[in-house]
Amino acid sequence: MNKKYKIYFIVIIILILLTATSLIIYINKVQNLTNKSTLNSLKELTKQDVAKIQNNINEHIRILETIVNEIENNQLEKTEQVFEIYNRNSGNNQFSRIAILYETGESFTNDGQVVDLSEEKEKFFKDNDVKISQTRQSKIDSNKINIYSKKTKLGKKDVVILLVIETKKYEEIFIQSVYSGNGYEYIITKKGDIIAKSNLNQEETNIYEIIEKTIDEKQNNKNALNKIGENIKNNEDSEVILYNGIKKYFVTYQKLGINDWYLVILTHGSAVAEELNQVIIIMLIISILIILIISVVSIYIVISEKRKEESLYNLAYIDPITKLGNHNYFNQQGQKILSNKEIKNKYIMALDIDKFKSFNKKYGHELGNKLLEEVGKKLKEILKEKAIICRISNDIYGIIIYEIKNIEKQANKICQDVSKIIINNIEYNILVYLGIYKIIDNKYNLLESFDKALIAHDKTKGNSEKQYYIYNEEIELQLEKENEIENIMQQALESKEFVIYYQPKISTQNDKITEAEALVRWFRNGKLIPPNDFIPIFEKNRFIIKLDKYIFEEVCKDLNDWKQKNVKVPMISINISKEHFYEEEFIKEFVDIAKKYNIDPKEIELEITESATLNSNIDVIKIMNNIKKYGFRISLDDFGTGTSTLGMLQNMPIDTLKIDKIFVDKIDFNNTDKNIIEYIVYIAKKLNLKTVAEGVENENQVNYLKSIECDMLQGYYYSKPVSKGTFLQSLKFGIMGTDLPN
Repeated sequence: MNKKYKIYFIVIIILILLTATSLIIYINKVQNLTNKSTLNSLKELTKQDVAKIQNNINEHIRILETIVNEIENNQLEKTEQVFEIYNRNSGNNQFSRIAILYETGESFTNDGQVVDLSEEKEKFFKDNDVKISQTRQSKIDSNKINIYSKKTKLGKKDVVILLVIETKKYEEIFIQSVYSGNGYEYIITKKGDIIAKSNLNQEETNIYEIIEKTIDEKQNNKNALNKIGENIKNNEDSEVILYNGIKKYFVTYQKLGINDWYLVILTHGSAVAEELNQVIIIMLIISILIILIISVVSIYIVISEKRKEESLYNLAYIDPITKLGNHNYFNQQGQKILSNKEIKNKYIMALDIDKFKSFNKKYGHELGNKLLEEVGKKLKEILKEKAIICRISNDIYGIIIYEIKNIEKQANKICQDVSKIIINNIEYNILVYLGIYKIIDNKYNLLESFDKALIAHDKTKGNSEKQYYIYNEEIELQLEKENEIENIMQQALESKEFVIYYQPKISTQNDKITEAEALVRWFRNGKLIPPNDFIPIFEKNRFIIKLDKYIFEEVCKDLNDWKQKNVKVPMISINISKEHFYEEEFIKEFVDIAKKYNIDPKEIELEITESATLNSNIDVIKIMNNIKKYGFRISLDDFGTGTSTLGMLQNMPIDTLKIDKIFVDKIDFNNTDKNIIEYIVYIAKKLNLKTVAEGVENENQVNYLKSIECDMLQGYYYSKPVSKGTFLQSLKFGIMGTDLPN
């Protein structure tokens, strides 16, 4: 070999070595970037799963606290009452059972089991906080379970309410594989003991045992494993890469904020890393193909990494049904829009589909999902590019629009265009409701702004005149007013600030009092709080249930008192909120109150509004029949303002129809409303029902209603609602009272 060829050979060798070295450096850098990206993606995925598990466990805790609150608020004494509360509040059958643990150590379950917990009762009775047990084997069956517990009183006894959930409910939350079936998730304690796991085939009970069996004994691995233990012990979150030969394993761990629990995701590296090692060896041996292989491998890496990132990104940020962004995307991208001072006229919207649950029930979930998808497409079509549109949950959409001049015009367009959705060539008419909040400045974060949009959205519910509502100062003041009322309502009830007033019902035959309606008035510090200021709030927070019982008992007291005074007592009607109807046997409590004061239920008429009969989730006819079974009369209030059909009316076991004031007000000048009233009276007579016209205020109305043979009249023409003392005088002497404060 001459010198020239020696130089060529040396140059070639040098070029090969330089190229091979560059290749190694390049691939090593790519591997580091891939590892970093994979760890970041897994970290985000872990964060999402932590949020899911937290939400799941917090919902369990909420159910337990709701049960305990109802026990304490209602001063319950019987286990059956507790089990009834559990059945009503237990959610989507997440729990296996409820148990009541007594200080004796015996616990009684809702499915008839008696379990001896005397050896561990002290830890359950230790304090008043909600506790969640480690995973344990059920004493009733072989299932692994966790127990939620909270101390309370049942009657005069200290007890602990135990909600039992199978551990597999946690495991159902897990994503079974992070990468192509090669990843697993675990809920662990600080010591590494496994609470729940996605790989049910693993027999190990400690995460460190699993990791030790997975990796080799290199010192770097041991140091990393020790670091995991130290971080978890010190309440720190992190991620790490471990090795077994040429195989890589990614570990991420984050605290759950529940007990001392952590969520751990363990997955081994994709085939990409192994192929890269092979490529490096090939490049060092076959120098001629090195550039080509580098290019191919680089392209492969980019495509593979892109697919992985897209998969993880879709999992974290994309709604699988509508292909819109999910709540994570909404939070991330929406905050950027809200924080950008250069973007003007920003609005945040909350939109939902009216009666979507009924649509799902009628047409099935597959068509329901298709409806959600088509609504999302329609919104994108309407709002175009200057908007973020996401499906937040169920049928709730979050929308951020900007650079818009006329928000009301845009809201009307949304409501109008989304009202008709075509699926499989069939048109479906739907209603959507919008709550809108204008971003005035940048001090609010996205969640606070969206909450205000939701509050405005709630104003549209039950409002037939408007499908959208814009958040304003009036809502702010109303919320403050509601909070003020809610803060004092219980104390007001205990202090008897709620007073019963009576408004007579006058017979059209003889102009005498034949019946009366009991109405509530709230006097606080000598001032009258109008019913319209507190009744809607009590309906919303269900305090109306307590108030109705209070009113009923006060009326029974008055009836008993009047009987003792030998006063001829007319039929008294009492309003009953539709909120009672969610408990079919609610009427038994009213029966017990009536018995307490020796009042025959036949002396009382319960007034039910027409709107209360329209809830498709409640069997109203069954409830009415149950009320009639105990002897109460039933009056259908506000008739004509809802959408009750004649078929429904014919099937309702009612005694009286009340004609709403809106029709009576128009008697003086509207022949159409006269015809409606005549029709109502005609139908009532055909169904052998009595009729009462409310809101009667002048002689013209009285004469007309008498002419069409309406049975009773009620209104200011005869008497305002009056105190029980004035009403008693009216009964004795036939003189109408007028002492209601203005």
